[in-house]
Amino acid sequence: MNKISKIKSTALIMLCLPFCGGWTSAPNNQADDRYVGGELIATYASETISYVSKQIIEDISTANGAPEYKAVDDMQNGCGAVAGGNIVGFYDKYYENLIPGWASYYSNGMYKKQNSANVSPLLQDLYARMQTNVVAPGVSESEFKNGLQSYVVDHGYTIQYISLGNGNSFDYSAFKTAVSNNQPTVLFVRPSSLYHCQSKDNEDIVTSFNISGNHIMMAFGYYEVKYTLSSGTRTDKYLRVSVGLSGETQAYYKIGSYVDAAYQVKVN
Repeated sequence: MNKISKIKSTALIMLCLPFCGGWTSAPNNQADDRYVGGELIATYASETISYVSKQIIEDISTANGAPEYKAVDDMQNGCGAVAGGNIVGFYDKYYENLIPGWASYYSNGMYKKQNSANVSPLLQDLYARMQTNVVAPGVSESEFKNGLQSYVVDHGYTIQYISLGNGNSFDYSAFKTAVSNNQPTVLFVRPSSLYHCQSKDNEDIVTSFNISGNHIMMAFGYYEVKYTLSSGTRTDKYLRVSVGLSGETQAYYKIGSYVDAAYQVKVN
């Protein structure tokens, strides 16, 4: 990735967030899938993993993590705009004025929290460019990609979407390469489970929460952990995601089953 002098830090760093996650099963095919974000389902379930030993195999994210924006109040079905906004905010650190008049990061390279003066107009702009709710509730994959491309091009840059697979063929190895190249990925998913994970002495408490509708979100890292149990072993693998919903901003999403589409996103 070509980086301008505005970059404060380019090294990959290891992050530790209190989250874990899960996937959906394969749905029936639909001609024009819509992504509406849905709501967080308040019912939580938890699993306690008691272990003899625990090894964190990998815990890698893009440099200094990623933005964690969420929809503003008047953006119904706005998950596409929020996922696009997180991508714009991510790249604003490397390319001037993707968010005009505001830097999305601090001098130490960490990303700033969302604000109403700069991030809200960005999300509303993307919401309109993606024609959210115009054809039908939410956005389609093509509306998302065309709207984000329109925004990036109008601000003087180019964007490229590189497929990382769909269905049950998500290319985890290519995703890890994207992270090592400091590039995020956009995920198009079905109603989904994500998880929090709290560590205690010799046990992890994994708590799930669910998204009720088809959703779009940005992935920016991965986490792999191996447990030695009293009987056998267990290895869990997760993507680290900016969820884009109120109340849940970042989480882990488990690798292993169905995803509508996944694209590595390059801006330059």
